[in-house]
Amino acid sequence: MGAQASKLGGLVDSTWEAIGGGPADLSFPDEWLGVWDVTSTLVSVELPEGEAVVPNIAAVRRAEQQDLAKPMQYQVAFMRNDSGKVVYDRRFNTAALLATYYGSNVDFAGRIQWDAKDPNSLILNMPGDMSVRTRVMRRSESQIGTDRLETSEFLQQVLDSGDPARPRVKASQCFTKYKWREEAAAEAAGGPAIVATQVVSDYLTPFDSEVDAIRYANRPVTTYTYRMAFSRHHDAPQVASAVSLS
Repeated sequence: MGAQASKLGGLVDSTWEAIGGGPADLSFPDEWLGVWDVTSTLVSVELPEGEAVVPNIAAVRRAEQQDLAKPMQYQVAFMRNDSGKVVYDRRFNTAALLATYYGSNVDFAGRIQWDAKDPNSLILNMPGDMSVRTRVMRRSESQIGTDRLETSEFLQQVLDSGDPARPRVKASQCFTKYKWREEAAAEAAGGPAIVATQVVSDYLTPFDSEVDAIRYANRPVTTYTYRMAFSRHHDAPQVASAVSLS
């Protein structure tokens, strides 16, 4: 499955791919277009190199105590970009996920700078003085058969609290395996149309420790595994898939 998001007449696309960034954006089946209700469950938290090298062990403990084995519900949207490919609506998805933690009183969509023509960059201005700048460094995707898709994105986040001497930098990989079936078949069976397993791996950067970043290069220090189920949002158009889940 190709992915050729239209950005500045395709010039940025070709440059991105030429330097090894992978496809210009992840692309998905046409029948995924629209809004989906997602149930996501954190099923495991692992520290492959031990907790001593984890930069923010408090965040890991919070995930273990508050999120592990507890289903979370939010929405995910897929949109069509200028070249006609179905891609993530990253503004909608980021805002929807944040709303599950902070509630709907904050207009997160209005705090997000993102353009489908340049999907690799997203800036989020959090309440207070914190800004989060996310940059996708490289990505890949592979369709396996007619009903399975694997995607991967390696991204860097800079968390800026206004103190230039203390930026936080995170490096993560998000690897997702999708499987899907016709929506009509899913509704008849009373189950989801799309299921996925997602593994989010965090890596050390020189901002954590230059020595450890070299020592554990390309080795995750934290991994979070999620099981996800997607069902068409009732207020969104119903579009049947042409592929069966087996």
